[in-house]
Amino acid sequence: MKTLYLLLLTLPLLAIFASCVSRQYPVTSTYEETAYRTAYVSETYTENETAIETLSGQYGLTPFYSWYSPNIAFFSKTNVWYLSYDIPQSPPYDNIRLIISIWKQPQYESATLSVLDTTKGGNLSTPAPAVAGDSGKGQVKWTWITGTSSGSAAGGISDSWLDAANIQLNQALFLGGRTYLWSKQENPQIFQLDAGKAQKFCIILCGPQNIWNAKVSVDAAWSRNITSCRPVTKERQVARQVAYPSQKQQTLYETRQVPFWEIFLSPP
Repeated sequence: MKTLYLLLLTLPLLAIFASCVSRQYPVTSTYEETAYRTAYVSETYTENETAIETLSGQYGLTPFYSWYSPNIAFFSKTNVWYLSYDIPQSPPYDNIRLIISIWKQPQYESATLSVLDTTKGGNLSTPAPAVAGDSGKGQVKWTWITGTSSGSAAGGISDSWLDAANIQLNQALFLGGRTYLWSKQENPQIFQLDAGKAQKFCIILCGPQNIWNAKVSVDAAWSRNITSCRPVTKERQVARQVAYPSQKQQTLYETRQVPFWEIFLSPP
Protein backbone atom coordinates (compact mmCIF):
# COMPACT_ATOMS: atom_id res chain seq x y z
CA MET A 1 0.00 0.00 0.00
CA LYS A 2 2.84 2.32 0.86
CA THR A 3 4.56 1.49 -2.40
CA LEU A 4 1.47 2.32 -4.34
CA TYR A 5 1.21 5.60 -2.61
CA LEU A 6 4.78 6.56 -3.53
CA LEU A 7 4.18 5.52 -7.08
CA LEU A 8 1.09 7.69 -7.32
CA LEU A 9 3.08 10.61 -5.92
CA THR A 10 6.06 10.09 -8.22
CA LEU A 11 4.24 9.75 -11.51
CA PRO A 12 2.93 13.34 -11.62
CA LEU A 13 6.39 14.62 -10.77
CA LEU A 14 7.91 12.54 -13.56
CA ALA A 15 5.33 13.93 -15.98
CA ILE A 16 6.19 17.45 -14.95
CA PHE A 17 9.94 16.89 -15.33
CA ALA A 18 9.45 15.21 -18.70
CA SER A 19 7.35 18.05 -20.15
CA CYS A 20 8.94 20.87 -22.28
CA VAL A 21 8.67 24.58 -21.71
CA SER A 22 9.71 27.67 -23.83
CA ARG A 23 12.77 29.63 -22.82
CA GLN A 24 14.61 32.61 -24.45
CA TYR A 25 18.34 32.49 -24.97
CA PRO A 26 20.58 35.50 -25.99
CA VAL A 27 22.35 35.11 -29.34
CA THR A 28 25.13 37.52 -30.38
CA SER A 29 25.66 38.14 -34.10
CA THR A 30 28.09 40.31 -36.13
CA TYR A 31 26.88 42.47 -38.99
CA GLU A 32 28.34 45.12 -41.31
CA GLU A 33 26.99 48.65 -41.44
CA THR A 34 27.94 51.18 -44.14
CA ALA A 35 28.06 54.92 -43.47
CA TYR A 36 28.42 57.52 -46.22
CA ARG A 37 30.46 60.70 -45.85
CA THR A 38 31.29 63.57 -48.20
CA ALA A 39 34.91 63.62 -49.31
CA TYR A 40 36.72 65.74 -51.89
CA VAL A 41 38.74 63.83 -54.44
CA SER A 42 40.90 64.98 -57.34
CA GLU A 43 39.89 64.25 -60.90
CA THR A 44 41.33 65.26 -64.26
CA TYR A 45 39.31 66.71 -67.10
CA THR A 46 39.97 68.13 -70.56
CA GLU A 47 38.92 71.63 -71.52
CA ASN A 48 39.32 73.50 -74.80
CA GLU A 49 41.31 76.64 -74.15
CA THR A 50 41.80 79.61 -76.45
CA ALA A 51 45.41 80.65 -76.87
CA ILE A 52 46.58 83.86 -78.52
CA GLU A 53 50.08 83.90 -79.96
CA THR A 54 51.59 87.14 -81.17
CA LEU A 55 53.93 86.96 -84.14
CA SER A 56 56.11 89.91 -85.01
CA GLY A 57 58.83 90.89 -87.43
CA GLN A 58 60.37 93.71 -89.36
CA TYR A 59 61.27 94.28 -93.00
CA GLY A 60 62.67 97.13 -95.01
CA LEU A 61 60.61 99.16 -97.49
CA THR A 62 61.96 100.54 -100.74
CA PRO A 63 60.26 103.46 -102.51
CA PHE A 64 58.81 102.26 -105.80
CA TYR A 65 58.39 105.80 -107.05
CA SER A 66 60.18 109.08 -106.26
CA TRP A 67 60.93 112.52 -107.64
CA TYR A 68 62.47 115.85 -106.69
CA SER A 69 61.38 119.36 -107.66
CA PRO A 70 62.90 122.73 -106.72
CA ASN A 71 59.98 124.48 -108.43
CA ILE A 72 57.17 123.63 -105.99
CA ALA A 73 56.59 124.28 -102.30
CA PHE A 74 54.85 122.02 -99.77
CA PHE A 75 53.28 124.22 -97.11
CA SER A 76 55.56 127.06 -98.25
CA LYS A 77 58.70 124.88 -97.93
CA THR A 78 60.66 124.53 -101.14
CA ASN A 79 62.94 121.82 -102.58
CA VAL A 80 60.43 118.96 -102.34
CA TRP A 81 61.52 115.30 -102.27
CA TYR A 82 58.67 112.85 -102.79
CA LEU A 83 59.01 109.13 -101.93
CA SER A 84 56.13 106.68 -102.41
CA TYR A 85 55.85 103.27 -100.70
CA ASP A 86 53.58 100.24 -100.72
CA ILE A 87 52.82 98.25 -97.54
CA PRO A 88 52.42 94.51 -98.25
CA GLN A 89 48.98 93.30 -97.18
CA SER A 90 49.71 89.57 -97.26
CA PRO A 91 49.74 87.99 -94.83
CA PRO A 92 47.28 90.30 -93.04
CA TYR A 93 48.79 92.20 -90.13
CA ASP A 94 47.03 93.48 -87.02
CA ASN A 95 49.44 96.35 -86.54
CA ILE A 96 52.19 98.01 -88.57
CA ARG A 97 54.52 100.70 -87.31
CA LEU A 98 56.75 102.66 -89.63
CA ILE A 99 60.33 103.19 -88.44
CA ILE A 100 61.83 106.10 -90.34
CA SER A 101 65.54 106.79 -90.13
CA ILE A 102 66.87 110.10 -91.43
CA TRP A 103 70.52 109.84 -92.33
CA LYS A 104 72.99 112.32 -90.93
CA GLN A 105 73.89 115.18 -93.27
CA PRO A 106 77.31 115.66 -94.78
CA GLN A 107 76.50 119.35 -94.48
CA TYR A 108 73.80 121.22 -92.60
CA GLU A 109 70.52 121.98 -94.38
CA SER A 110 67.24 122.69 -92.59
CA ALA A 111 64.48 120.20 -93.45
CA THR A 112 60.98 119.06 -92.56
CA LEU A 113 59.43 115.63 -93.12
CA SER A 114 55.75 114.65 -93.49
CA VAL A 115 54.24 111.18 -93.83
CA LEU A 116 50.81 110.79 -95.47
CA ASP A 117 48.52 107.82 -96.09
CA THR A 118 47.85 108.00 -99.86
CA THR A 119 45.76 104.80 -100.09
CA LYS A 120 42.66 106.74 -101.12
CA GLY A 121 44.07 109.65 -103.14
CA GLY A 122 46.90 107.80 -104.85
CA ASN A 123 50.48 108.85 -105.58
CA LEU A 124 51.46 112.21 -107.01
CA SER A 125 52.87 112.10 -110.50
CA THR A 126 56.08 113.96 -111.36
CA PRO A 127 55.39 117.74 -111.47
CA ALA A 128 54.45 118.79 -114.99
CA PRO A 129 55.87 122.00 -116.48
CA ALA A 130 53.53 124.82 -117.40
CA VAL A 131 52.19 125.00 -120.94
CA ALA A 132 50.65 127.88 -122.88
CA GLY A 133 47.00 128.48 -122.08
CA ASP A 134 47.08 126.40 -118.83
CA SER A 135 45.44 128.15 -115.89
CA GLY A 136 44.13 127.14 -112.48
CA LYS A 137 40.59 125.84 -112.31
CA GLY A 138 39.90 126.74 -108.69
CA GLN A 139 38.83 123.18 -107.80
CA VAL A 140 40.92 122.78 -104.67
CA LYS A 141 39.44 123.12 -101.18
CA TRP A 142 42.75 123.12 -99.29
CA THR A 143 46.06 123.99 -100.91
CA TRP A 144 49.03 121.83 -99.89
CA ILE A 145 51.36 122.38 -102.84
CA THR A 146 52.05 125.61 -104.67
CA GLY A 147 54.40 126.54 -107.53
CA THR A 148 57.43 128.71 -106.92
CA SER A 149 56.90 130.32 -110.34
CA SER A 150 53.83 130.60 -112.53
CA GLY A 151 52.83 130.59 -116.16
CA SER A 152 55.15 129.47 -118.92
CA ALA A 153 58.22 131.07 -117.36
CA ALA A 154 61.30 128.89 -116.86
CA GLY A 155 60.64 126.43 -114.07
CA GLY A 156 56.91 127.13 -114.06
CA ILE A 157 54.60 124.29 -112.94
CA SER A 158 51.35 123.42 -114.66
CA ASP A 159 48.31 124.81 -112.87
CA SER A 160 46.40 121.68 -113.87
CA TRP A 161 49.04 119.54 -112.20
CA LEU A 162 48.89 121.65 -109.04
CA ASP A 163 45.11 121.33 -108.92
CA ALA A 164 45.25 117.56 -109.41
CA ALA A 165 48.02 117.14 -106.81
CA ASN A 166 46.13 119.16 -104.17
CA ILE A 167 42.91 117.26 -104.82
CA GLN A 168 44.81 114.02 -104.22
CA LEU A 169 46.43 115.35 -101.05
CA ASN A 170 43.03 116.47 -99.74
CA GLN A 171 42.09 112.77 -99.68
CA ALA A 172 45.31 111.78 -97.91
CA LEU A 173 45.58 111.15 -94.16
CA PHE A 174 48.42 112.80 -92.26
CA LEU A 175 50.24 110.11 -90.25
CA GLY A 176 52.99 112.20 -88.65
CA GLY A 177 56.10 114.20 -89.28
CA ARG A 178 59.07 116.14 -87.96
CA THR A 179 60.30 119.70 -88.33
CA TYR A 180 63.82 121.11 -87.82
CA LEU A 181 65.33 117.74 -88.51
CA TRP A 182 68.96 118.64 -88.82
CA SER A 183 69.97 121.19 -86.24
CA LYS A 184 73.56 120.13 -86.78
CA GLN A 185 72.76 116.52 -85.93
CA GLU A 186 75.74 114.18 -85.93
CA ASN A 187 73.79 110.89 -85.93
CA PRO A 188 70.78 109.62 -87.86
CA GLN A 189 67.41 110.51 -86.36
CA ILE A 190 64.81 107.79 -85.93
CA PHE A 191 61.12 108.14 -85.22
CA GLN A 192 58.16 105.76 -85.37
CA LEU A 193 54.50 106.18 -86.20
CA ASP A 194 51.45 103.96 -86.57
CA ALA A 195 50.60 103.14 -90.18
CA GLY A 196 46.96 102.48 -89.29
CA LYS A 197 45.10 100.95 -92.26
CA ALA A 198 47.43 102.44 -94.87
CA GLN A 199 48.24 100.34 -97.92
CA LYS A 200 50.21 103.14 -99.58
CA PHE A 201 51.99 106.09 -98.03
CA CYS A 202 54.38 108.81 -99.09
CA ILE A 203 57.15 110.79 -97.45
CA ILE A 204 57.45 114.43 -98.42
CA LEU A 205 60.80 115.87 -97.41
CA CYS A 206 61.33 119.60 -97.87
CA GLY A 207 64.46 121.72 -97.61
CA PRO A 208 67.59 119.87 -98.71
CA GLN A 209 69.04 120.67 -102.13
CA ASN A 210 71.77 118.04 -101.82
CA ILE A 211 70.50 114.47 -102.34
CA TRP A 212 72.85 113.21 -99.61
CA ASN A 213 71.04 115.45 -97.16
CA ALA A 214 67.69 113.91 -98.16
CA LYS A 215 68.39 110.23 -97.59
CA VAL A 216 65.89 108.27 -95.48
CA SER A 217 65.38 104.59 -94.70
CA VAL A 218 62.02 103.04 -93.84
CA ASP A 219 61.28 99.77 -92.04
CA ALA A 220 57.88 98.27 -91.25
CA ALA A 221 57.60 96.59 -87.84
CA TRP A 222 54.56 94.31 -87.92
CA SER A 223 52.65 92.15 -85.45
CA ARG A 224 49.87 89.62 -85.92
CA ASN A 225 47.78 87.73 -83.37
CA ILE A 226 47.01 84.08 -84.10
CA THR A 227 44.15 82.52 -82.13
CA SER A 228 44.06 78.77 -81.68
CA CYS A 229 41.91 76.37 -79.67
CA ARG A 230 43.67 73.46 -78.01
CA PRO A 231 42.69 70.81 -75.44
CA VAL A 232 44.24 71.30 -72.01
CA THR A 233 44.19 68.70 -69.21
CA LYS A 234 43.37 70.20 -65.82
CA GLU A 235 42.66 68.96 -62.29
CA ARG A 236 39.79 69.84 -59.99
CA GLN A 237 38.37 68.83 -56.58
CA VAL A 238 34.99 67.09 -56.72
CA ALA A 239 32.68 66.17 -53.82
CA ARG A 240 31.92 62.45 -53.64
CA GLN A 241 29.88 60.26 -51.29
CA VAL A 242 32.40 57.73 -49.97
CA ALA A 243 31.31 54.49 -48.23
CA TYR A 244 32.88 53.65 -44.85
CA PRO A 245 31.91 50.05 -43.77
CA SER A 246 32.14 49.06 -40.09
CA GLN A 247 31.63 45.84 -38.13
CA LYS A 248 29.03 45.88 -35.37
CA GLN A 249 27.47 43.33 -32.98
CA GLN A 250 23.93 42.85 -31.84
CA THR A 251 22.24 40.56 -29.30
CA LEU A 252 19.00 38.86 -30.22
CA TYR A 253 16.89 36.46 -28.22
CA GLU A 254 15.64 33.19 -29.60
CA THR A 255 13.01 30.96 -28.07
CA ARG A 256 13.76 27.29 -27.52
CA GLN A 257 11.69 24.38 -26.17
CA VAL A 258 13.60 22.78 -23.28
CA PRO A 259 12.66 20.15 -20.69
CA PHE A 260 11.25 21.43 -17.46
CA TRP A 261 14.02 19.86 -15.46
CA GLU A 262 16.64 21.88 -17.39
CA ILE A 263 15.05 25.11 -16.17
CA PHE A 264 14.64 23.68 -12.75
CA LEU A 265 18.27 22.64 -12.50
CA SER A 266 19.87 25.61 -14.29
CA PRO A 267 21.20 28.38 -12.09
CA PRO A 268 19.11 31.55 -11.86
